[in-house]
Amino acid sequence: MPPAARVYEVDGPGDWAALCRAHPVEVTASRRHDWYRATSGFREPGWAGRWVVPDWAAVAAHYDAVHLTYAGYLSSAGLAIPVDDPASVDDTRSVIAGWNPGATYWLTDLTPVGNAVRWHCVERADEPRWEIER
Repeated sequence: MPPAARVYEVDGPGDWAALCRAHPVEVTASRRHDWYRATSGFREPGWAGRWVVPDWAAVAAHYDAVHLTYAGYLSSAGLAIPVDDPASVDDTRSVIAGWNPGATYWLTDLTPVGNAVRWHCVERADEPRWEIER
């Protein structure tokens, strides 16, 4: 990983909530039915209110990648994570859906590390072989 990469680390529900609070996109119409059922009877009743996920284009303006730690996954999987500030009257939730433990999603292109290496194919009677150009 490039040393200058800006990686947002999700180590628990609070980190995911902060990301959703800072860069929300509402997905209630498309996700409520599934996420209500997915969060029912796990640690709390299903949530029938407003749902958001991070706006990845907005997140990419601040971070190169988002990393979900194993601890973040284990403490958050299946939860209807409260997103709003506790002092807020609004009540919005989110789910970490479609992520694997330890996953990193890159939102921007990485700057190459090191020089480019050119390869060429050496034709041989038995089979072709790839070699680094010198």
